[in-house]
Amino acid sequence: MKAFLTSLAVALLLCSISFAGEAQTVRLLTIGNSFSRNATNHLGDLAKAGGHKLIHTSIVVGGASLELHSDKALKNAEDPKDKAGLYTNGRSLVQELKAQPWDYVTLQQASIKSHDLSTYQPYAGRLAALIHEHAPTAQLLVHQTWAYRKDDPRFTKPSDKPGEPKTQEEMYQMLTAAYQAITEELKAQRIPVGDAFHLADTDAEWGYQTDTAFDLKKAKAPELPSQKHSLHVGWTWKTDAKTKVKKLGMDGHHANTAGEYLGACVWYEVLFGESSVGNSYIPAKMEPEYARFLQKTAHRAVETAKEDLGNPESADSTAILKMPNLVAFWDFQEAAGEKRWSQGGEKLALQEKKGPINRVQDGVFGPWSVDIKRGQWLMLPRAEIGALNIHGKEAQVTVVAWVKRQAKEPWQAIAGVWDETHKHRQYCLFLNAPRGTRADEMKRYPLANRIHGHVSGVGGPTPGEEFCITYSSGATEIPLQQWHCLAMSYDGQASRVFVDGKLDSLEHYNPFPYSEGLHDGGVEGADFTVGAVHRGGVWGNFFGGQIGGLAVFNRALEESELQTLVGLTAPAE
Repeated sequence: MKAFLTSLAVALLLCSISFAGEAQTVRLLTIGNSFSRNATNHLGDLAKAGGHKLIHTSIVVGGASLELHSDKALKNAEDPKDKAGLYTNGRSLVQELKAQPWDYVTLQQASIKSHDLSTYQPYAGRLAALIHEHAPTAQLLVHQTWAYRKDDPRFTKPSDKPGEPKTQEEMYQMLTAAYQAITEELKAQRIPVGDAFHLADTDAEWGYQTDTAFDLKKAKAPELPSQKHSLHVGWTWKTDAKTKVKKLGMDGHHANTAGEYLGACVWYEVLFGESSVGNSYIPAKMEPEYARFLQKTAHRAVETAKEDLGNPESADSTAILKMPNLVAFWDFQEAAGEKRWSQGGEKLALQEKKGPINRVQDGVFGPWSVDIKRGQWLMLPRAEIGALNIHGKEAQVTVVAWVKRQAKEPWQAIAGVWDETHKHRQYCLFLNAPRGTRADEMKRYPLANRIHGHVSGVGGPTPGEEFCITYSSGATEIPLQQWHCLAMSYDGQASRVFVDGKLDSLEHYNPFPYSEGLHDGGVEGADFTVGAVHRGGVWGNFFGGQIGGLAVFNRALEESELQTLVGLTAPAE
């Protein structure tokens, strides 16, 4: 049975909560209509109360569908001067996508069409393609809108048109199925506001109930039916602009303050990766007990969506943990500001640098992955790397990373023990070196968008060279915004790189013969880093993207074993 707290007690509880996460800055671009505006009206206040900063640009057209936004983009591409391709601020969608290094960009369908999956495509796909092209750092989110209030005319006077929902429950079930389908098709993440509305509306204690005793036909201004706990605007009196007569009207579509707050709590949890329960911001005149209920409902909706995302499609790490010679495995489920603890072998805690480093609900071995922006990295100081200090003439190593690449810059370090500044290079998996070394000539030639397995037995530059050029380079270009399992191995005789479990063969480049072993840096050697290495006296070679898992072995895995790992995850989906 629910324990009831007094208003004062709840208010004190909400104000006393302290948040464990570090301050975050989130850049958000919403592409929608009044519903996206409804759901984000209180988001900035929640972010501020949580100690965070929200940078938000809203592209809103009243009643806009996916088709409308898609058509505007097409018209702008055909003729940039055509005002039909611009928004009211005089800017195009592409201009807005390029305006900031967005963390998230959101899409949604018009509510009146939300139940009908056939209205989503090809428009959602076109918009998603533009987002990935012009905002490559952004994660695509799909805002699941909500069903209308149970006494909305759509349900009290239902249409005879086939396929139209006749009740609030039908509308919720139909729009949920449509949003789940399009989210999966776009390989995006859903913001489950519609789920939260449904949970709140159907709650036995807090859900809205129609006032059947009120006679709408006999009502006189300012009389209104009871609308306690409504999430929608509902019945209001408005003065006719021409006749000046007050008329009773129904808006069962748009959210009122309670609905806006509930929606914002859902968005807050998805964007900032932390619970809204206990956030000290409450809209004016809202009872603290009700605010607490809305916070908990939002949290419940997000957690349920997270479980749906993670089970059963998330990979099972059990097989990895049972593999021989595993040194460390990270699944990156921790929230921003927390240490990332390894599983298997020694317990090693990666520390954030230039954090907080956010997690996003788009994972491989669970609902989450770590979202590393360029300039951020994770590391273990040299004194703490333990068995990751793989070195010696007979040393072997395999580094496996489940990666969604988001940055185009060259020389991105994924993970390894590699310090160029102090000449303590050992091993490191790199992405997008602009050149690869042809082993039979020991000369470098242009390559792009490949992965590379760097190894060094000397620590410093390759003898006779300005830099270390002993590394394998694959044949496959690694695309942006797709999950792939990327790996390097060294067996004491050659460095190899693998893409999705297969040797990424390239004659004279992969495998790359090298029998000098791995450098022993001693106590002053390199740190173990994820997302950067020390070079030229500063940190650099920054990675940009998501990592859903990272495993290091002190032996060279066979290709069949790497294919087994890929089979756990189907990373290219």
